[in-house]
Amino acid sequence: MRRLRISWLALNLLAGAWLAQTCFAQSAEELESPAVNRVADRLNCPCGCKTNMACRMDPYPCRTCWENKKKILKMEQSGMSDQAILASFASDMGPNVVVVPPGILGSLSFYTAAALGLILVVFVIRKLSRKEATVAGNRAPHDPLLDRYHDQIEKEVEKLD
Repeated sequence: MRRLRISWLALNLLAGAWLAQTCFAQSAEELESPAVNRVADRLNCPCGCKTNMACRMDPYPCRTCWENKKKILKMEQSGMSDQAILASFASDMGPNVVVVPPGILGSLSFYTAAALGLILVVFVIRKLSRKEATVAGNRAPHDPLLDRYHDQIEKEVEKLD
């Protein structure tokens, strides 16, 4: 009887632990929430995939990102701000884990390079089209020798017909 009670108690404890685990487990919706992804988007993934922690690389979910998203969710639930979470990750994993957004010059350099490239393409196209127009406009002067050869070719072609 005593053995039956102990096994019943062990079964109840096991069931209680399982229920507690399911109550505290994070769902995929929580880990993919905008609040978590907002912070994860600003952190580099340390697995070597060269993306941020909000990545959806195959095989999804990336185990490294998934574990770090769990940490982010716990920190957010404890009331930490985004900056405090980023500082915590930087102190744990090093400063290279935090994504540094480009400054004003970094943002403008792309658009400046695109505009200069477009201007260069337009310049080259205009230059080449002018060159073709001048070549077509500059015909050779009237040459009587050329006319004589042309007439001779015409006569020989008529003989072929």
